[in-house]
Amino acid sequence: MVKFSITIDSFTKIESLENTIKNLVELGINNIELSGDPSNFYSKKILEIFNTFSVSILGVSGKWTSSKEMISPILLTSDLHILSYSKNYVKECIKICNFYGGSLFNICLLSDYNQKIDWNHALIPDKEKKKVLKRSVSILSELANFSKDFGVYLLLEPLNRYSTPFCCNTSDAIFVTSNLNNEFFSLLLDTYHMNIEEIDFSDSIIKSKNFLKHIHFSDSNRKMPGLGHINFDSILKTLKKIQYNNYIGLEPILESNYKVEIMQGLTFLNKLCNKYKI
Repeated sequence: MVKFSITIDSFTKIESLENTIKNLVELGINNIELSGDPSNFYSKKILEIFNTFSVSILGVSGKWTSSKEMISPILLTSDLHILSYSKNYVKECIKICNFYGGSLFNICLLSDYNQKIDWNHALIPDKEKKKVLKRSVSILSELANFSKDFGVYLLLEPLNRYSTPFCCNTSDAIFVTSNLNNEFFSLLLDTYHMNIEEIDFSDSIIKSKNFLKHIHFSDSNRKMPGLGHINFDSILKTLKKIQYNNYIGLEPILESNYKVEIMQGLTFLNKLCNKYKI
C-alpha cells in the first residue's frame, strides 16, 4: 500500500516545528519532507524532535522560489557566481537530507530572466528549449554524482510556465533525464503544475513510468486533494497501472485550522487508494 508524506513548508508560517510534528503524527502522517533551507534545518535538536515522535524523513523539498530568507538557486544561468551559489545550495541540501536519513531532493531548472521570453505563454521553440536543457546535463551530472555519495536521489521536477519556460512539463523533464542517464537522477511530478501544463495527466504519468520516483499531490487551488477540480481518481488509477509503489507527497497551502482539511484530503485519497488497491 502507498504511504503519504507531507512537506513541512506547508506549516512553517503557522506554528512551531514541534507542534506540527505532534499534530501530524496524531493525524496519521509519519513521513516528512524537510524544507530546503540550510540555515534552519541542520540541527541535532530538530533530529531529537523527529526521534521523539518516531517521524521518518523522506527527503528535502528545495526552495526554488525567492523569499525573504534566501534567493532562488538558478541552474540555467550564464552568471558563474549564481551558478556556483546554486550548485552549493543543492549540495548543502543533499547533506541535510543525508543527515536526517532522507533519500530524495527535488531539482528545478529556473533560468535567467530574459525580456525576449514570453514568460506567461512559454513561447520558446522546442528546438531552442532542448538546446538550453541539454546544456544543463553536465551540471546535473556533477550534482547527481555528488548526491550518489550521500545516498540521495535527485528528482527533476518540472514547474509550470510562470516559474520557468524551459523545464515546465513532463516531456521536458524526460528529455533531460534521458540525456543524463544516471541511476541517481529521476523524476518528481507535481499535480498542481501538471494541471497547468499537461494535456492529459494519465498520458504524462505513463510516459514517465521508467523515471518516476516521487509525486506531489495538491489540488488545482493548492489545497488538499479533493478540495479543487483535479481528477485524482484518474491519477491514482494510472499510478496503479504503472505499478507505482513509492510515496505520495502532500504539498498543500494550509491555514491555522489545517487539521480538518488534512483529514478531508486523507479520507478522500484513502478511498481512491482502496478502490485501486494502490
